[in-house]
Amino acid sequence: MKGLRQQADSAPADRFTPENILPLLQTIADLVEKRCHRFLSRNYGLTMPQYQLLLAAMYGEATTLGSLADELNCSRGNLTGVADRLERDGWLVRERSTEDRRVVNIRLTEKGMKVWEIKNALAKEMAEIAKIWSPDETAIMLRALERLYGELKGEAPRTASEPPKTEAM
Repeated sequence: MKGLRQQADSAPADRFTPENILPLLQTIADLVEKRCHRFLSRNYGLTMPQYQLLLAAMYGEATTLGSLADELNCSRGNLTGVADRLERDGWLVRERSTEDRRVVNIRLTEKGMKVWEIKNALAKEMAEIAKIWSPDETAIMLRALERLYGELKGEAPRTASEPPKTEAM
């Protein structure tokens, strides 16, 4: 079976249409997610949903399961099971609010605070994948994906010559 690069080099130009490219992007996203999952599972005993919950709890202002579920765009019921396993394994604890006993807050343990280290290790793992591209290919890929992302998020499309928008510090 030919590799993707060989297929691309020998394919007719009309093969590169959104109808053909977008399913390929979905397949690539699925493969990247599987690789991330294997890395997290093998090295830290975490699933992707567990890792995402830890990141959201570390970065976000959300501290309750309900607010974290909103932030992660998933059901509270699903997130409860994920949090149960993280609590069982020592990544986080649940604490009742002293102001409102009905509210249960999530707090990362010392082990859970290592999610920053995990994020950096995962970023290095993903950087290995990107080594297949030259600097020029990387720049082209980044511009194309930024435009696609902007379109999907409903932002005004940029022209190829426009620099990406950066937020002020």
